[in-house]
Amino acid sequence: MAATKPTPYNFMIESNTDAQFPAEKGRYHLYVTYSCPFACRALSARNLLGLEDVIGISVAHPIFQKTKPNDLSDEHKGWTFVDPATSSTMAGANGKTYPSDGCVPDTVNNVKYVRDLYEKVDLAPRTFSVPVLWDKKKGTIVSEESTGILRNLDSAFRELVPSDVHLYPEELRAEIDTVNDGIVSQIGLGLFKKMYAPTPGATTEAEVKIYDGLSQLDDLLGRKRYLVGNGVTEAD
Repeated sequence: MAATKPTPYNFMIESNTDAQFPAEKGRYHLYVTYSCPFACRALSARNLLGLEDVIGISVAHPIFQKTKPNDLSDEHKGWTFVDPATSSTMAGANGKTYPSDGCVPDTVNNVKYVRDLYEKVDLAPRTFSVPVLWDKKKGTIVSEESTGILRNLDSAFRELVPSDVHLYPEELRAEIDTVNDGIVSQIGLGLFKKMYAPTPGATTEAEVKIYDGLSQLDDLLGRKRYLVGNGVTEAD
C-alpha cells in the first residue's frame, strides 16, 4: 500500500497575542518564485496590503534544479535559491542558461532548495511547492496553500498595518469561492498541467482548458472591471 501523502500545512495567523501563530512584525517570511502563479498570488497580496516591511521574502530561481545533486538515486528537481551577485545565470535541463535577475536568496534558513525548508520540519515525502509562509520564531511552515496564505495576510495584520484593501470580504465570499473554483483554478492548474504534461496529447488537453478559461475571463472582464464586486479581491 502506498504511503499516505502528508496533509498540506495550512495554519492560521491570528491577531491575538496568545494564538499559536500571532501576528507580529518581522516574524514571518514568504518564499516564492515569479514563475509560479500561485506564489505570485500570495506575493501580490503581501504588496497590495502594504506588508512589505512586515513580512520578508525570498525568491527562488524559475528553473528547476536537482535538489540532491550528490545523490544519484534521488532524481527530484525543484525550486532553487541563488544570489544574483554570485550566480548571474543557471543552466536548465535543455542546456540553455537563464538569468538570475530578481532572485532573492534565503537569508532566514540559509537553505539552497525549497525542499530543504520542508525537510527541516518533516522528512516525510511530499510535494515541495511554493508559496511557503514560514514562522521564524518556531522554525516551521505556517502554510503552503496560496489561498490560506492570502487569507492570513488579509485578516491577521490589520492592527499592525491598516488597509482599505479587503481581498476576501465576508459579503462576497460565496461569489469569490465560486470564481476561484471555476475560472481561476481552470487557468492556473491548466498552466501547470501544460508545463509538466507527459505527452503531446496531455499538452493539447491542458491548452484547450486554458484557452477556454481565458475566453471566459475575457468575456467577464469585458463587462466589468473586477471579477467580483467593485474592487480588487483574491479572485483577481
